[in-house]
Amino acid sequence: MSDIKFPDVTKGSRFGWPKPARLEEFHARLKASGLPTVQVAFQGGQQDIPRIRVPIDLPKYRLGNGRTASLQVEHLARHPDLRRDLFTGDPEMWDAQEAQHELLLQLGRQSDLDKYFTDPANRQSGALLLDQDGFVVNGNRRLSVWRQLLADDASKYGHYEYIDVAVLPHATEKDIDRLEALLQIEKDIRADYPWDAQANMMLAKMEHGATPADLCHLYKMKDTELQELFDMRDYADEYLRSRGKADMWSEVSSGQEHTFRRLVQNRVKLSGVARQEMFKEAVFALIDDPSSVGRLYLAIPELAASLDKVGDRLSAEFAVDATVPKDGLDDLFGDGRPSAPAARDAALASVLQDPKQLPRARDVIADVLESERQLKKDVRKAGYLLDCCAKANTALVAAVKDGLRPESKRGGVGSQLDQIEKSIAQIRAFLAQHAKN
Repeated sequence: MSDIKFPDVTKGSRFGWPKPARLEEFHARLKASGLPTVQVAFQGGQQDIPRIRVPIDLPKYRLGNGRTASLQVEHLARHPDLRRDLFTGDPEMWDAQEAQHELLLQLGRQSDLDKYFTDPANRQSGALLLDQDGFVVNGNRRLSVWRQLLADDASKYGHYEYIDVAVLPHATEKDIDRLEALLQIEKDIRADYPWDAQANMMLAKMEHGATPADLCHLYKMKDTELQELFDMRDYADEYLRSRGKADMWSEVSSGQEHTFRRLVQNRVKLSGVARQEMFKEAVFALIDDPSSVGRLYLAIPELAASLDKVGDRLSAEFAVDATVPKDGLDDLFGDGRPSAPAARDAALASVLQDPKQLPRARDVIADVLESERQLKKDVRKAGYLLDCCAKANTALVAAVKDGLRPESKRGGVGSQLDQIEKSIAQIRAFLAQHAKN
């Protein structure tokens, strides 16, 4: 933990009272008789937790809040002057609480919570859940929005001066994790966790002793789903680092979940380390400028399917020698000598890592994918005549088999056959003409 000491703040501060003052306030308010209760599924059963009103300045934000996991990492990356343990050190510290407040406000804006509560008619409905020490387990974003509204216009939002909370009984960190997971899974008005925040949150829990089995149980996931999420995170982390944007998770958070999922799902289908590496670098190139290929999550499986043609075009464009391993191939093949195709793929991966050659390489990839799309359309068009004839034949066979009955209506059948025979004559003339050509 950092040697820098930050003074705590007095009772009535905006980002939480000191712990002794919080506990004293809880003790005093929980003495009242006839308190309303909130039913919470906690510690293996349904518990009726007393609901009390406290000053809005009393609670502290929970720094381990899953939704802010990626934002915290990025905040430290963007502000290298801040102490490294800002979000992992003492949660009582005022600077940590202030930083968490700003991150939660950012999430509140993304989910339109700020717009919702800006209307004074929309007020608190459910109680915030606090742990026994006064840290918010559920309701961090709402609390940040209410505090900000009150600070900006106390006369208009004075109804937030006091808020309803329910203080959970003594609990372990695992108990809190289980409750947070349960509340995350429930389908209600709460926003879904961004995929990267979920991955970073789970990774942090593993670093503190949770096992993959623990996480699967907590978040109702299959082990394959958890591994896929971690693989997606690893590729996103690698992409950001390769672009000089380490820990800038907002760059890949919005709209990129399907991109990295398709990368994981399609890369594993490819054989050979060099081939997988070339594919990954090609996907990274497209992520830089997805407009070149349209919908990126659709382009990625197309890229995997057309990887040989992409490799051929890139090899011709950059005069890649498939027989001579380039620098750095030992990292991919160890002491063994790669085959010519593997050497070419590894060399192309190096080309795709070169910022100077990357724009042209991306244009080549986009051109191959567009050509393949057009080819598929042409193939479908070329087979259209045969498909239509086959369908017509199927219908006529069914008519002969099941329609030649005395009770069948015969009116109009002759005119339909006349039109069919006319169409057949036109098709036969077309076939005869092109057969001569």
